[in-house]
Amino acid sequence: MTSVVRIEEHAAAAWPSTHAEQGGGWLLRHTPGVGKRRNNSALPIGPVTSAGVAEAFYSARDLPVIVQVSPAGEHAALDTELAGRGYRHDAPTLVLTAPVAAVAAPEPDVTIVPELTPQWRAAYGNDAVSEHVLARITAATGYASVLVGGQVAALGLFVAGDGLSGVFCMATAPEHRRKGLAAAILRAGAVWSAEQDAEMLYLQVEEDNDAARRLYGKTGFTFSHSYHYRVR
Repeated sequence: MTSVVRIEEHAAAAWPSTHAEQGGGWLLRHTPGVGKRRNNSALPIGPVTSAGVAEAFYSARDLPVIVQVSPAGEHAALDTELAGRGYRHDAPTLVLTAPVAAVAAPEPDVTIVPELTPQWRAAYGNDAVSEHVLARITAATGYASVLVGGQVAALGLFVAGDGLSGVFCMATAPEHRRKGLAAAILRAGAVWSAEQDAEMLYLQVEEDNDAARRLYGKTGFTFSHSYHYRVR
């Protein structure tokens, strides 16, 4: 199994959907109340026999049909077919990776706990995701935060297993940006990930998020592969 396939499988499990079923080469996902594309899109996980399987799944739920073309480099024919069927291109995203050992460094101001706390949840601010996604993660989780004046100034989530650790929910309060807090979260999260026997970190960042890409590049992350969505 290639590292790209491992990452995609890990990411799909690390960010679960309420409803997920397989059929026709697809992983079909839907999470009522959560607007994120990842939770409401079809992911090709094998030889795709027809886009009609995905279209029927979402049409039955009165939802737009969203396909996560991932990894993009391995699904060029599918992407061309969807474009020809009127699907628009949306949210091009890069997947970046870094060796855990290259990022890990002690950060005494970063706290990492294994469970979703009320303070972390309030700072994250998306109750639907907290309730329908985060609370359903079954792998080892590390909820990271930095407190300034007793308030959460920056946070992140690490989900580890099978030698990988995914980085999710990275956010810094506007008044605390450009102070190195996000980089500290990543370094501390890498230490936590090493303790879970992870050897590689991965994360997803939208292609046009230049500030985040600069941060991740400086921290040691490099390009692995890309994906995007097709929406109809």
